[in-house]
Amino acid sequence: MSFNFAYLSGGRLYLKLGQATVQSIASEFGQAAQQRGFQMQRRNNWKQKSLTANFMSGGMSGDVQQDRSIVPVAVQGVCPTSADRLIYTLEAGEIGGIFTLERFAAPHRVGAIENLSLNATSTLEYRQQTREKRLFHSANFKVDRIDFHPDYQLIACATIGKDGTANIAMMPVNGVHLEEVTEGDSIDLAPKWMPGFRKIIVFQSAGICRDGAGYIVEQQHSTIEQLDIDNREVIILASDPKYDLLSPQMDADGTLYYIRRPYRPLRQRVLFSQTLKDALLIPVKLLIAIFEWLNFFTRRYTGKSLLAVPQVQQVRHQQMLFLGRWVDVGREIERNHRFGDADSPALVPRSWELVKQKPHQEPQIIGRGVLAFDVGLDGQIVYSNGSAIYGIVPGGVAQRLLVDRPIEQVVILDRENHLN
Repeated sequence: MSFNFAYLSGGRLYLKLGQATVQSIASEFGQAAQQRGFQMQRRNNWKQKSLTANFMSGGMSGDVQQDRSIVPVAVQGVCPTSADRLIYTLEAGEIGGIFTLERFAAPHRVGAIENLSLNATSTLEYRQQTREKRLFHSANFKVDRIDFHPDYQLIACATIGKDGTANIAMMPVNGVHLEEVTEGDSIDLAPKWMPGFRKIIVFQSAGICRDGAGYIVEQQHSTIEQLDIDNREVIILASDPKYDLLSPQMDADGTLYYIRRPYRPLRQRVLFSQTLKDALLIPVKLLIAIFEWLNFFTRRYTGKSLLAVPQVQQVRHQQMLFLGRWVDVGREIERNHRFGDADSPALVPRSWELVKQKPHQEPQIIGRGVLAFDVGLDGQIVYSNGSAIYGIVPGGVAQRLLVDRPIEQVVILDRENHLN
């Protein structure tokens, strides 16, 4: 069975429809924001060059390089709203917004040369094009994961404030502003509508603690909560002090799916042995710093190093932020090479588990080393370990569908969708 899905990789949106090749979707709003930033940088470039020339006087010279990524653009969440439309959240610099993407067949004239007489032979063919529409944007907060209720035409998303809190918000698809439906000193993320005709959202929530200056010093373990919009009632569905329970989804039968990972407080105990080791190494680190400073100027003016040592290529482990936690991706790749597919090892620890929990039953582990997943109405499941996407049909086993890196989110599209 083929799978239709969309996924996010490196902040970009991609579509994979059956056996067709992967399609990359670019945001017109994001591209325009980057272009404006680039033009502003070019206008101010003469000032930077002037300052650089003054600073680099005395034999040192250089040019200021233009940074085309001065406005970072990233898609933060995506979900389908109909057979031919997606909705997604976008972060462009300081602006966060909600956009829709529609596919439509536009006529394109072929077989004729432009600017010829109207009698020239020509035919019309229909090509699939995309159209982006902005629903909402704001500089006061960022918009994260998003979901859509088809019966009520409601959007649910997470808004991340500048003070570190996050709330669940909702808005009609044709609305003009978001209404926050949770509040408090907490981080509420990953809203998902329950199937059916009731307005119920499941989401993850974690309380935060602040010091006297208002800075966040601790974050509690994430629980799974349920919000009844009409009754304004919130209940806890699942909680375990030993684990963070993340990205919840619930099917029509009440079965709960979520990612479970070991809880780790923000404030870690500093071992006395490590503190003593760091103190003893202070003189060595100072000597290294002085040597590197002298070596820099020697290489700058003579092209040679103070020490003729062979250059050894060092592999630096890349830190990436996944589900609110920094992960040493290089280390996890090395650890996970012996599990699953060797060419697509998990980017996160194997202790990050995809769990299925039926009402009044113990959790059942579906997959290990899981970063993102989605459950379809027909029981299909797609999940990602960050390096690949796997699909499971009801009663079947996991099959690999696609390899990419890093994969941050994956959502199932309607099998009858017309986005191809």
